[in-house]
Amino acid sequence: MTRAELRIRRIFVECVQSFDLKPVDFSVLVLVDANPGTNQRLLCEALDVSPPNLAIVIARLVKRRLLRQVRGRQDRRMQHLHLTATGKTLLEQAEGRVQRMEAALTNALSKSQSGSLLRALDLLSRVEIDPS
Repeated sequence: MTRAELRIRRIFVECVQSFDLKPVDFSVLVLVDANPGTNQRLLCEALDVSPPNLAIVIARLVKRRLLRQVRGRQDRRMQHLHLTATGKTLLEQAEGRVQRMEAALTNALSKSQSGSLLRALDLLSRVEIDPS
């Protein structure tokens, strides 16, 4: 499992690097696209990233004009995140490349193998393991 995960992660990193993105950048863009107006606190929870680390990612994406921050109307301290038109275009291109990568990996398996793998991965994602 570890060898497969490392190989697939390396392929994924190469896919998003061609758009000058890191995997966490891609994940943030995908989540903001699916949840326009979300905030950093919710993204931290979804990505299991510390607030200071996510703040660096957000700042990088804002600087590249892929994301914009909108101050909350009720709570002016709250920053709501939205994709810019440039961010939306870049994300669509990156998602297309990632989908082609996933299709190539899936095509290496038979239809029944692919179904079995997806069911097994779903089960594994739910397993609770004591790290000690």
